[in-house]
Amino acid sequence: MSSYRLEPPFSISFSGGESSGFMLHQILDEFGGSLPAGAVVLFANTGLEHEKTLEFVRNAGDAWGVSVRWLEYDAGEVKETTFEDASRAGEPFESLISERGYLPTPVARICTVNLKVRLMAKYLKGLGWTEWEAAVGLRADEPHRAARIKGDCAAETTVCPMAEAGHTLEDVEAFWSDQAFRLEIPRWLGNCQGCFLKSRGRIELVAEQYPEALEWWDQTEQATGKRFRIDRPSYGNILQQVSIQGRLFEDDGTSAPCRCSE
Repeated sequence: MSSYRLEPPFSISFSGGESSGFMLHQILDEFGGSLPAGAVVLFANTGLEHEKTLEFVRNAGDAWGVSVRWLEYDAGEVKETTFEDASRAGEPFESLISERGYLPTPVARICTVNLKVRLMAKYLKGLGWTEWEAAVGLRADEPHRAARIKGDCAAETTVCPMAEAGHTLEDVEAFWSDQAFRLEIPRWLGNCQGCFLKSRGRIELVAEQYPEALEWWDQTEQATGKRFRIDRPSYGNILQQVSIQGRLFEDDGTSAPCRCSE
């Protein structure tokens, strides 16, 4: 049986990336173009996703006739929203920071866990689900990530149909090259443009080419008097350095893995 032939109830985590979009299309194909009862597609918006990411999620839903449920974190609760009303100024992220009283860091990655993973699980429990499979878009060329991933709660079993099917980034690229639409942002930039898990060199590249993408991160550090990372300069200092001196570090292509980008 195909790894994309999931047994309801199941959820599909659509991050707004091309890999998870590919996965969604494969699952739709497996069910003849429409999802069965007991299957839901979830997009959890942190308020910091690129506008093109939001457009991509909307376009996929419209083009494929899929009802994507847009979710946001709101003071610990799940808020349903739409493309038109979705946060675009980091409000869900700010709500979490205000509630916790500290910023996420590489060793305390509360953002993805709470703004996406647990948010989706809470939503499904709110539907009355007591046991389900959650499909995430990890590929066969990401074996270590796929092997480590697990559900957030006992009720959830996380599956990686792309990894099981042997589909890689090459397959994803080939698929989207034939579509009428695709995600119109550079792959290196990613959905969460200023993510603190990106290397110093990559953040400098963002500061050089898309400085506005780092404004929220800079303003949040200034407003809280805290830092997302203490092992390198603040976002404000990096922005200033790049504007005056240019980039000091090359983009080495590294970024710690995160479920925001599946």
